[in-house]
Amino acid sequence: MPRLSGDSPYAFTVLPSVEAVPAARDRVVNRAQRLGLALDEELSNDLRLLTGEVVANSVKHTQAACVVSVQWTGERLRVEVTDVDPNLVRPSQAEAMDESGRGLFLVDALATEWGSQPCTAGKKTWFELAIHASVEETAAVTASHADEDRAPITGASTRIEHQAA
Repeated sequence: MPRLSGDSPYAFTVLPSVEAVPAARDRVVNRAQRLGLALDEELSNDLRLLTGEVVANSVKHTQAACVVSVQWTGERLRVEVTDVDPNLVRPSQAEAMDESGRGLFLVDALATEWGSQPCTAGKKTWFELAIHASVEETAAVTASHADEDRAPITGASTRIEHQAA
């Protein structure tokens, strides 16, 4: 399989507001499309939902900015959300009438794999989706990279570490 031009992580910062979540979802889906990945409507919707759940959890529970990283691994699209809270995420026990508390159950049901791990800034919560690369679109992806606003993941992590101090 040819290497897509998006091998290195693409990262951006999300402001500490639930109002910033829809734009983050759109950026992740847009990045996957720019990588030339074959996203049908169902995969696009799953990617939006998964991204929204993980980003919303981050900004809601930390009340701080988070960094979203998107990377094509060659077999899966990996989305990581780094925030300042060192407590790892786990599904909660939502009651039947609760209006929240089911997001990670959705992540568990839809993601190929997901998890949470400690990092210098706090923690990374990530998920992966198995998506086929569209070989025909690889050349177009390479040509379209110049106008993307990218932030290296190392710089993004530094900004989060600074906020935590």
